[in-house]
Formats: sequence, C-alpha cells, structure tokens
Amino acid sequence: MKIKFSKAPTFTKAIIASAVFAIAYLASTSSLPSCSDTVAILSSGGECIERQSFLHTACGWLALIGLVAAVVLLALKHKNSILGWQASLQQAHQGPPAQAQAQAQPQPPVPGRPSSFCVKCGTRIIAGDKFCQGCGVPMGSLQS
Repeated sequence: MKIKFSKAPTFTKAIIASAVFAIAYLASTSSLPSCSDTVAILSSGGECIERQSFLHTACGWLALIGLVAAVVLLALKHKNSILGWQASLQQAHQGPPAQAQAQAQPQPPVPGRPSSFCVKCGTRIIAGDKFCQGCGVPMGSLQS
C-alpha cells in the first residue's frame, strides 16, 4: 500500500502540528521559580531559572499559531456553507423578498374601469377578473 502526502495545508496537518508543539511546550516546562522572586528562590534552596528556554517559548508560540491556522483552514473550507447560512438568516429577518412585497401592495385603479377589493386579502380587483391577483381566490361572490 502506497501512501501519498499532499503539500497543501489542511486542517488535520495544522491540528497535528499544534498538538506536537503543545506536547513539546509542556515537556520543556521548568519547575524552578523565576530569579526575580526572592521568596521562592529561598524556599527552593537557592536555585532559580533566569528565563525559560527558547525551546519552551518557541513551542508555545508555534502551538498557538498551529491552532489559529487550523481554525482559519476550517473556516475557509466551509465558507460557502457559512455564508449561505448567514444569508438565509438575513433573509429571514428582512421578511419576504421585494418582488413579493410589490405584488402584495394594492394596485392603483385604472381610470374608466370600475374596481372592488378582495374580502380575504384586500387586493384591488378589476372588474371582469375571475380570480384575486393577490391570493388567487375565485371572485364569484367575495367582492365587496
């Protein structure tokens, strides 16, 4: 069985790198107190650490960078579904589309043609129409 590795960055690679650096960060921790803490130095027998090692500091930063990269890669991978979800939420908050709102508004009367209104939805009915333009109800006896 031949295994192929891609050079492209992936979420999985970023998480694995972050985990490796986090383990190295935890393994390189020193239990010695800082040299600026006099009380801690005296209680530990006079031993102190001037500063953490470069390995410890670098691994901590690389673990954080790997985690941020993983989150960015995951967001980029699913950006279409995230944007679609946001668009559907915005549309739900805004109400029906403009076209549906324009159709629901009553039409101005045409000069010289008698008109009435639909009892169910209130849309203006032009004489001779058999169905309401707004809700589709037959206009036999529902006119006012």
